[in-house]
Amino acid sequence: MTISSQDFKETLAHLAGAVTVITTCDVEGQPRGFTATSFCSVSLEPPLVLCCLSTDADCYAAFADARYFAVNILTKQQEAESQRFAFSGSEKYRGVAFERGQTGMPLLANSLATLECSLYAKYPGGDHIIILGLVEHGNITSSEEAGKPLLYYAHQYGTFASLPRDIEE
Repeated sequence: MTISSQDFKETLAHLAGAVTVITTCDVEGQPRGFTATSFCSVSLEPPLVLCCLSTDADCYAAFADARYFAVNILTKQQEAESQRFAFSGSEKYRGVAFERGQTGMPLLANSLATLECSLYAKYPGGDHIIILGLVEHGNITSSEEAGKPLLYYAHQYGTFASLPRDIEE
């Protein structure tokens, strides 16, 4: 017998995750995106990352057909963008500043960093699709002052703080 969905979700809520917005363009060239903490690096050679998307997501078809996608790593000032892209609806980009990257993918303004990826592979993953991307371009876009990452832990947003170092002399 496996863990219940609710217990699984509550247990994983205790794993802090960086908040990202994954973006692409649909077949009509319109920007599409979703909020994800299910993002990680996979390989240095070649440079691979992965993200996971629910097969029920309103942007699923756009990502299922996409040749490129972008990862926007959010700063602590971008909680509103995280919440906006966590829900369904075609109006996610209304009033959100973005520019087109080198691959034509939408990059959110003021993100901590961005990665532009070409599709490397897709795999079924239960009620999600696992998307592997080959990183084509990366850019650190936020200043160090504003560059605190947006994190999600125990159903709350937060940010990073360094632990004090005990230095023995």
